Amino acid sequence: MCALRLLLVSAVLFWSVSVAVVPLPPSRNSPKQLAADCNGVLAFSATGSGPVHSSGIVAYKNGVVNLASTWDRELGVFTVACSGVYQFSFSGATDRNARLVLQKRLTNGKQWLPILATANGGGSATTLVEVSYGDQIAVFMFGTPKKFNSELEQLADVTSFNAYRIAKI
Repeated sequence: MCALRLLLVSAVLFWSVSVAVVPLPPSRNSPKQLAADCNGVLAFSATGSGPVHSSGIVAYKNGVVNLASTWDRELGVFTVACSGVYQFSFSGATDRNARLVLQKRLTNGKQWLPILATANGGGSATTLVEVSYGDQIAVFMFGTPKKFNSELEQLADVTSFNAYRIAKI
């Protein structure tokens, strides 16, 4: 009986952990979604280079975790629903004449402001950013051509974008 109980508890724990990492479908950030519960964990993680939009914003193929209802991997834009200090990290192997730049657009702003960039050819970077409700954060690719290193992307998803709120403000 004890072994059966242990097996049942193990199965329930495995199922609940498995459910927690299932990617959620992308959102389009409706006003209802921006009214998020700001008391819980806010995080997202995406991998795999998707298309680079004409604006230079990088989109992603795979949503690994989406505990932030305002993250849209297809658009490549995170709209802040809960103010705070967030840790952002990004990586990618670009063409040798291109680089990745993390940028922020203030609420109701028109201009994207650079925060942190990789060298030409790509790389990785991590930083802390204070953001307010309605601000947007995205990774852009600048340079010519705006391409990822397709040889490296065939081996594994080397492109990623992640965020985690570490403090409320």
